[in-house]
Amino acid sequence: MLQSMAHDIASLQQGIEQLKAGQEQMARDNAKLAEQLKASQEQMSRVMARASEASLHTRPPLPAPPKPPFVTAARKPLPATPVSTLPPPQTIAPPAQQQAEEVPGALRPPKPVP
Repeated sequence: MLQSMAHDIASLQQGIEQLKAGQEQMARDNAKLAEQLKASQEQMSRVMARASEASLHTRPPLPAPPKPPFVTAARKPLPATPVSTLPPPQTIAPPAQQQAEEVPGALRPPKPVP
């Protein structure tokens, strides 16, 4: 019985040592990750500071100047009586159209399609 207790105590000590080793490894890993996180945060702060500084030094483009209003040349007022270079309408008569007398059964051209 004493031997089995000694064996159990030795097993427990070995388990405790393994737990200690695992805990120490986790502490080292956590410290390494904390340093990496800190370095990343510092790098991000530098990048943000540069970007902020650059945005302060660059001016946004100015808007295009407004286009001047479209101005047309002033028109001359029309005279009270129209001036025309054409002869009066009485002298311009359309050519007389000859009306064919309608004869029953006579041939005639077809009517134009509108």
